[in-house]
Amino acid sequence: MILRDFRHLLKITFYIYRKKPDIIYCDSSNVVIAAILKLIYPKIPLVLRVLGICSFLRSLLYTKKIIHRIYRLAFKSNFSAVIGTQEGSGIEIWFEKALRHDVKKYILLNGVDHNKINIEAIRKYSDIKKKFGKKILILFLGRLEEYKGIRIFLSLALNLLEKFNTRVAFLIVGDGSMYDFVKTSINNSNYKNSFELLRNVPHSEVMQIHKISDIYVSTNKDGNLSNANLEAINSNDCMLIPKPRKSENIDIKTYSLLKDSVVYYELEDIEELMEKVKFLILHPNEIKKMKLKVSKRKSKFIRSWKERIKEEEDILLNL
Repeated sequence: MILRDFRHLLKITFYIYRKKPDIIYCDSSNVVIAAILKLIYPKIPLVLRVLGICSFLRSLLYTKKIIHRIYRLAFKSNFSAVIGTQEGSGIEIWFEKALRHDVKKYILLNGVDHNKINIEAIRKYSDIKKKFGKKILILFLGRLEEYKGIRIFLSLALNLLEKFNTRVAFLIVGDGSMYDFVKTSINNSNYKNSFELLRNVPHSEVMQIHKISDIYVSTNKDGNLSNANLEAINSNDCMLIPKPRKSENIDIKTYSLLKDSVVYYELEDIEELMEKVKFLILHPNEIKKMKLKVSKRKSKFIRSWKERIKEEEDILLNL
């Protein structure tokens, strides 16, 4: 890793010497390189981009490992600005602890765009909807990884099917290291025909997937204002997401934006999650009510990617 970063640093230094940029823009995975570049080129504005707070960034504030100490020191550099993605991961508190107090800090919620009507996608996903008839279709959309909670969703699905096999079906969309595990678990169950597993779906078709789904379940452990969840909000989904975790500063902002327009459950409490979904299955009118609530609530904070990018452009131009 050290040799790789050193090689990258040499190449980047060469590019800067040759191109003479007005701004240097680095993401947080290259924060050590960014800190060194700031020392070499103190007069060139250097912007650090933090794409949310993952478990590694969260842990490096407290551990004594040498690599974490190096990263902590790098984040304390005198950057011209640090721009973070608001995804409910507690980035505000992390910024205060990890960055210099005098560094300009900006936290921006990502944008969402409506995809153009795709006739072929409409036909394809209409066929999936027809396959399950009048069953309530419950959606998981995201990376099939442990930290995204796919194991929780799969457990929820298999448990619900024991009682509501004739009333619900499940649509899982995504790829990741647990794809084979998910596929095998479904195939080995007694409810194979109640699942649709889609591995690689073009982003242009995502909105159509939301349209055919009745309930959207997020099991994300690191914040629930991710791009996938923002698209679900923009699609007026009936959503279930984890409750805010004040001790970890996770999803505090999520709750302040969504209020009662979604259904909350305790993270990793499968029993509570099952009870909330059961209630919706037995009271389908509540699904319609939640869709209406989120459709009204989203107007307070959802914006287009054009607006989102313009906001960041303005930050860079004002450095």
